[in-house]
Amino acid sequence: MEELEFKEVIYRYFRGQLADNEYELLTEALRNKANREYFEIAKSEWENHPELDELGFRNINRLTYHLNNSNSTFRDPKVQSIWVKVSRVAAILILGLVIGSAASYLLFIKSKSEQLVFETRRGEKSLVKLPDGSEIWLNARSRLVYNTFSAHHRQVELKGEAFFKVAHNADAPFVVKTNECDVEVLGTSFNIMAYDEFGRKEITLLDGRVNVIMKGANQVLAPGQALILKDLSYVVQDVNSLESAGWVDNKFNFKNIPLSELMKRLENWYDVDITLENKTGKDLSYSGTFKNEETIWQVLDAIKVYTPIEYKKTNLRQIQITVQFKNNHL
Repeated sequence: MEELEFKEVIYRYFRGQLADNEYELLTEALRNKANREYFEIAKSEWENHPELDELGFRNINRLTYHLNNSNSTFRDPKVQSIWVKVSRVAAILILGLVIGSAASYLLFIKSKSEQLVFETRRGEKSLVKLPDGSEIWLNARSRLVYNTFSAHHRQVELKGEAFFKVAHNADAPFVVKTNECDVEVLGTSFNIMAYDEFGRKEITLLDGRVNVIMKGANQVLAPGQALILKDLSYVVQDVNSLESAGWVDNKFNFKNIPLSELMKRLENWYDVDITLENKTGKDLSYSGTFKNEETIWQVLDAIKVYTPIEYKKTNLRQIQITVQFKNNHL
């Protein structure tokens, strides 16, 4: 893509005027360092531009989708063409996946113990491919720590949410550590929701077999079961396990979650700040389904159909939610 053409595409991108095939072209162009640098400058200038409306933000979501499906692959840290060494600790960004808030990215930190840290920010998700063949989708604002696998042990640490497809290796169990439990598997697919602020952990098994190790207890899950851990106690429920991992395909399914949790999830997925005007409404329950391909305003309109809320935009990325009380009751 020529320089003038690229700048014109960027201009039309922020105005919401790109054709579908141009997202692919823009994704490829942003693999070039100079193009990414120009995009970052243009983005900062457009942040408060009066023409950056909902179409512009919808473009960001669509571009994020294309970039996410470029699938970042783990590379050997000794490969010089990929890794940039900075003393004993090197932090690098995978090419083609960094355009500020518009794209998902993976931040790697290499230490003497060969520890790698994968992180996603708000409004992002990323696919991590580990050297044993395991694949991990990281949801928004999540963190995965990888330490070099041995012939008999594989272990990662998770904060946030991730969907795992673990490569089978009977000689080396795969362990996912969270701050309240460990999940041990041989080869299977499952989802772990471990955001600290939600006050619980959820492990949902799609297929295979996992053993959840908690303080003073172990629990083996069968496909279609979910373990909910809260306040050092747990329950096991039969669930539609595909729904728990629907976020990988931009589909979200909720059953009786607090409104406060829903608002936090929307903040993570759409990179917005949401204020709940009347705090007493935070425990109002919400159940529903929507797609992340929709704009935040479309999602809020859908929520309004079944939940007594009103909303208004108070700034470019700031939203105020008010629960509509009736007779002083929810």
